[in-house]
Parts: sequence; C-alpha cells; structure tokens
Amino acid sequence: MDRLHTAQVVRSLAASWDDRFLDEDDWPKIARSLLACGCDWPAVADLAAAGATSGTAVPDAVERLAAQAGREIGDLPVPAFWDTVCGLVARAWRLGVVDEVDAMYRMDGLWWMIRRLDRSDSQGLQMIWQGMGIKEMHDHCDISGLATALLIEADRLIPADSVNGPLCLAVLDALI
Repeated sequence: MDRLHTAQVVRSLAASWDDRFLDEDDWPKIARSLLACGCDWPAVADLAAAGATSGTAVPDAVERLAAQAGREIGDLPVPAFWDTVCGLVARAWRLGVVDEVDAMYRMDGLWWMIRRLDRSDSQGLQMIWQGMGIKEMHDHCDISGLATALLIEADRLIPADSVNGPLCLAVLDALI
C-alpha cells in the first residue's frame, strides 16, 4: 500500500463524519485495520483503542484523523465519500476478497443508504445504483459480465495501492 494514497482514502472517509454514514462503533475496527497496514497517525491509535463508552473521544479522534491525513496529502485530490465507498467495493473484488456477485449484493446493500441522495454529482453513487440494478438481475441471468465491467470502472474511483482487502472489508462491513 502507498501511504499517500491511503491518506487520500482515509481523508475521504474521515471527512464524512458529520454525515454519520460511519458512526462511533465503526471507527475502532477501521482504525485497527489501518494500524495493521502501518498507518501510524496518532488519531488512528486513539481510535483503535476507543471503547463503546468513549464519549467524545471517537468524534474528536475522527476529526483529528481527517486533519492528519489532510496534512499528509497536501494538495492531492480527495475522492468524494461515495466514490471512495464504491471504489472500496470494487477494490475488494479486484483483490479477490469478494466475487463479482457478492460485490453487486454489497452495492445493493449500499443502495438502501443512498436511495434518497442526489446522485447526479457522484460517479460512485451512480455506480452503486447500477450495481443494485445488476444485482436485481442475478436470479434471472448471468450477471458476471455486467458486474465485472462495472467493477473495473469503479476500481478507478480510488487511487491504486491505497487499500488492502482487510481495510476494504472493515469499511464495507461497517456500512452494510
């Protein structure tokens, strides 16, 4: 994994704190995955150690993590939150953690979170909607080709070498 690219993904995830797509219970597991990857930002260690009764410790640490990752990436672009999430589904597929059918089911699970969001400005949101549609066809036809084409495109939404399989699953399991 490339630390700078990981920082872009982490900044995207942490910057979404106010939207509460990832909540206080999700961050310690995500942080433990980040630590295992060698991400040693001080806020990551604090999040990994946070317990269920941490009070404001998790929100404060997520805010610090966003700032720490932001300082590390400087002027590099930060993917939008849903672009990152969609990219994580695709990267989990590319890394062999999930197959293309499971990836479409995960996108379908994400659809329940995004169904009321405006998808016009986010490639990731549009792809999640497409994934939900492909999943709906699963009982009626072979979706492998359609799913693979979508996942190849979605994989480009996050930087190369930015995450590993366990980190993808930690985030996706927190969301779905």
